[in-house]
Amino acid sequence: MADKGKESIGDKARACGKFFCNTEDGTVMGRGAKSWAGIGIFYVIYYICLSGFFAAALAIFYQLVDDKEPRLTGADSLLKANPALGYRPMPGLKTTLVRFTDDPKSYQEYIDHLDTFFKPYTGTQEGAIDCPGDNSPRNPSAHDKACKVNWTDLKDCAPTSGTKYGYDEGRPCMLIKLNKVYGWQPEAYSDKLNDTAALPEAIKGLYKDYMVTVKCAGQNPADVDNIGPVQYFPEGGLAYKYFPYLNQDGYLAPVVMVKFKAPKVQTLLMIECRAYARNIKYDKLELDGAVHFEMMVDIGARNVTGGAGK
Repeated sequence: MADKGKESIGDKARACGKFFCNTEDGTVMGRGAKSWAGIGIFYVIYYICLSGFFAAALAIFYQLVDDKEPRLTGADSLLKANPALGYRPMPGLKTTLVRFTDDPKSYQEYIDHLDTFFKPYTGTQEGAIDCPGDNSPRNPSAHDKACKVNWTDLKDCAPTSGTKYGYDEGRPCMLIKLNKVYGWQPEAYSDKLNDTAALPEAIKGLYKDYMVTVKCAGQNPADVDNIGPVQYFPEGGLAYKYFPYLNQDGYLAPVVMVKFKAPKVQTLLMIECRAYARNIKYDKLELDGAVHFEMMVDIGARNVTGGAGK
């Protein structure tokens, strides 16, 4: 026998329906038309005020932000006025090993990466201007215009049509660049020209006046022996005339192409590239002022020997 004091499922359904729409009292979910109208007006006013507050905050934000210049620059910025280095081609997000064989498929990705990077350089470089003369710093009055980067200075590693950047010969070219830091200008080690006494020992013989010297070397003694001779294009490094970066129209960062002429094959090479200027701080652990990557030329020695003799 059913329990008389217990509600049936039908009774519960009718009670639920009556709560949502009670025709006897003229309510919906327990509220009448007047109550719902009051709630509706409240939320309309609430969201209008909320939208107005958001619009005002956004307007103030845009008043404080400059389209050209970051709010924090120099030592106050996150980069602390110390440019980091980047390299190309980058093999991926999870590895820094550039490895290839004599199979063109193994290095085609690297060639495509470099070709893509150089597309703006081999174009018209619209917005930038020709900066003839030496590599000395330009007058501040001329900083509103960027200098065109002469990619033909990259010579053996230049992005000419059909180039393989030396990967087909086992003599790869790696691109090294300074990351852009707004307003940063390189400082020479000495106020005098040709003052080699003020230079770090590591760059004597490479340094040229008015240029940020870039040098790549093996990270460990074995790597120093196995890396082989290295050539840099352009010679001397990155010219001062390309600095500072001020978000100019058409600005392209200057680059150095590093050609490894005879790396030991089938050997993992740990390589560190550094940029040298008086105001570039170097930290080996944090890799400030430097960049690290690995390379393995996984091809037969006869291929490299033949290329190195060219």
